[in-house]
Amino acid sequence: MTAIDASESIPATVRPIKKGETLNKRILRALIAIAAAFSISLMVAAPARADSAAGSWSDNHQLCTSSSCVRGGNIVRLWQSIIWADDLSGTVGTSFIDGEFGSNTAAKTRTWQDVMNIGIDGSVGPQTWGKAYGAVNRNTGYDTSTQTGYFYYGYNRTFALRRQNSNGVWTFLNPRTGTWTGTSH
Repeated sequence: MTAIDASESIPATVRPIKKGETLNKRILRALIAIAAAFSISLMVAAPARADSAAGSWSDNHQLCTSSSCVRGGNIVRLWQSIIWADDLSGTVGTSFIDGEFGSNTAAKTRTWQDVMNIGIDGSVGPQTWGKAYGAVNRNTGYDTSTQTGYFYYGYNRTFALRRQNSNGVWTFLNPRTGTWTGTSH
């Protein structure tokens, strides 16, 4: 057995050094174990990436109250702006646009889906995103040298959007803040 200086403090949970094992080998084994644990942690499913709305929205991440969906961020604010614009009751104010997909947003999503005559599930998947994209129309008034302007024409209200020419990523004029907002999450 390798001699250990008795003046060193060794925690009780540390195993004794085996015969023929040097301290350097033991440190190396510990580092390998840490690296292996870190590698395994990288393989565990990660939350949805911080993707932005792009293209025709049909491949946007699903929004819902479940942990398997996107539940917060600017992509949710975009969706809440759509609900605000299409509000037939006139009761949805801009304070609704908070970026959190909770039970209130899910309920208003079900109402929106019912009015739009599509599957009612309270989540925003490809069918719901596709239906919403149908109300997006070109508007040259918001064009810039790098972005093309659009409007979302809702039943009650309208808001502006821009699509970047280089990569198709969308931004929108947030009805709550009046500022151009990205669509990441």
